[in-house]
Amino acid sequence: MYTEMFKPIKIGNVEIRNRVAMAPTTTNFAQAGCPSEQFMAFLAARAKGGVGLVVTPPALNPFPGGGAHLVFPMLSEKEHMPFWNEVAETVHAFGSKVFGQIVAGGSGRQTAPGKASKAPSPIPIKSIPEENIPKQARAYEARQGLPSMWAQYKNLSPPQELTAEEIVWLEDTFAKTAQMMKECGFDGAELHFAHGYLGSSFLSARTNHRTDAYGGNLENRGRLLYNAVAKTRAAVGQSFVVGVRMTGNEHMPRGITIEESTHMAGRAEQEGIDYVHLTGGCWEAAKWYLPEEDNTMLDEAGAMEAVLNIPVITPSIHTPKNVENAIASGKTDMVSLCRPLIADPQWVAKVANKEEHKIRKCIRCLGCLQRLRRSLGLRCEVNREVGQERYNSEYWRLFAPGWKNYRLPS
Repeated sequence: MYTEMFKPIKIGNVEIRNRVAMAPTTTNFAQAGCPSEQFMAFLAARAKGGVGLVVTPPALNPFPGGGAHLVFPMLSEKEHMPFWNEVAETVHAFGSKVFGQIVAGGSGRQTAPGKASKAPSPIPIKSIPEENIPKQARAYEARQGLPSMWAQYKNLSPPQELTAEEIVWLEDTFAKTAQMMKECGFDGAELHFAHGYLGSSFLSARTNHRTDAYGGNLENRGRLLYNAVAKTRAAVGQSFVVGVRMTGNEHMPRGITIEESTHMAGRAEQEGIDYVHLTGGCWEAAKWYLPEEDNTMLDEAGAMEAVLNIPVITPSIHTPKNVENAIASGKTDMVSLCRPLIADPQWVAKVANKEEHKIRKCIRCLGCLQRLRRSLGLRCEVNREVGQERYNSEYWRLFAPGWKNYRLPS
């Protein structure tokens, strides 16, 4: 019944067994700045469940002395590399390819209240419009008796404007971190320019009011992206995959449009990217960032497909039928799943085995997000194993199908 999603695909020089990827899923499972056993077991469960590609939660290489608003694992020093090597080997042992997502610098203007931040321009968050808050998230807060997570993002302090030297540091840091990813055994790196965070805020006229070489017209607003890609490609060579996670449409006044993002993606392709991982919205347009229905980004993916010569990966398509139709339509080459794989790590295997009726479905309640934004570990309302995967021996590398390839010689 489903054939398109199970066709292999090549991204750069990397052959991927099917067209379903795991989207980068923040978990707050890092410990002391490093991927924990639980972090690895969570990814192992999804690789074992059959996804062709795992894109890891973000690896942060922060500004000196800086941090992030979530519990991100770090990849900035050689001391972090053994932990990320364990991540890559674990995912590989369960049969999936693995790309590591990279955040350079920090979160930008969308940092949590009370935390200092840096951004291209000192444009603060004034509020999150009520109409842009997912209804299910409001319903979850009401059921749980929680205070509004969204109300705290109001009249935040302006971020500090980045200097030109700090922007060059960001370009170099993307390249440096990707080189470490390669040395850790990853198949590729994904540069984060999405969701209104630091990289993305350079691309948008709404949040980038600079008058130097990194602001103003479309070419200048994309300069950080293009330079980061070029430097990364030079650092890792041609055989290592380099991709970009980027926003197609910000859905905000003066925000990024699909015409602008498509142009920027085309320029990034010229500089050496191997794929685009599309997304939408920003924190102030959360219902587009965290959609409550399928196919909200598919037309935008189609617009990119019509122009680019590299694969496009599209998220937020939950049902097998819609995943199959999206790929068959030619609007996207792959589909990435986040919340559906939190709810059921066996989503792909169940579809492959004609057991679609057994899929544990995501109810889009966003309880997962609510915990993360309150500095707690990831959990799921319909999958009680989330956060406890490390105790399940099925996800230990010793019992993985490819474990013999990753043990030390005797």
